[in-house]
Amino acid sequence: MLNELKNIGLSEKEAKIYLGALELGKASIQDIAKKSGVNRTTTYVIIVALEKQGLVKTLRVGKRNYFAAESPDSILEIVRREKREAEAKESELKKIIPELKTLFNIAPGRPKIRFYEGPEVYKKITSDILESDATEILEIYNADLITGVFSKDEIKEYSKKRVEKGIHWRTIYTRREGPFRNPLDLAEERFLAQSPFSISGDIMIYGNRVGITSLKGTIIGVIIESEEISETMRTLFNIAWQNKILSSPDPHNEELGIEEGG
Repeated sequence: MLNELKNIGLSEKEAKIYLGALELGKASIQDIAKKSGVNRTTTYVIIVALEKQGLVKTLRVGKRNYFAAESPDSILEIVRREKREAEAKESELKKIIPELKTLFNIAPGRPKIRFYEGPEVYKKITSDILESDATEILEIYNADLITGVFSKDEIKEYSKKRVEKGIHWRTIYTRREGPFRNPLDLAEERFLAQSPFSISGDIMIYGNRVGITSLKGTIIGVIIESEEISETMRTLFNIAWQNKILSSPDPHNEELGIEEGG
């Protein structure tokens, strides 16, 4: 039983003294010390600690104090209490984890990374774009999937604000019905056939940041602030932009579908 008591958090001497008191019933410090094999002074200190934990109680008989072990059920209650306290600590820690991650991300030389989840992801990234000093947005996205995640009103409202701020937009997109047929203000769009290319997300490159959003399954997003990463992504976008397999909208045909993807 000594090892089992140690496994639940008691020290070896605490376990010995508790077991000694349990066997003796009501006993003096001297008797408990002798039974447990721990010196008298240390036994007294540990008895006080065990009493605070609810494992030992003091019994006054005449002018003398005796000590007795509490029921073994009290050990189970201690374990349960510690479990509740651990769960409460975990809950509190979860509340400050985002702030701790922010401090972690702003350390010198480390890219700043912000994670988001749920339908607010699109608003977070587009708001960050509009609040930044970016003069151009480069975007790669799936036009069919984006309208299933973000409403047309949200997209149009963002598009309006983008134009008002004079931010130029270049985009590469896929769409089942083919390319859009109406050029947008301050925008250049190039269509990429879905076969053999598959895109199920949205990538925005602006300033020194890259915003990435998933458009299928659980909606998650991330904003990475890094000169090196944004420059690399910008280079890859421009390589794709210059590819001859991309096509531009025909300004002479009427518009089909939504105006802007992101």
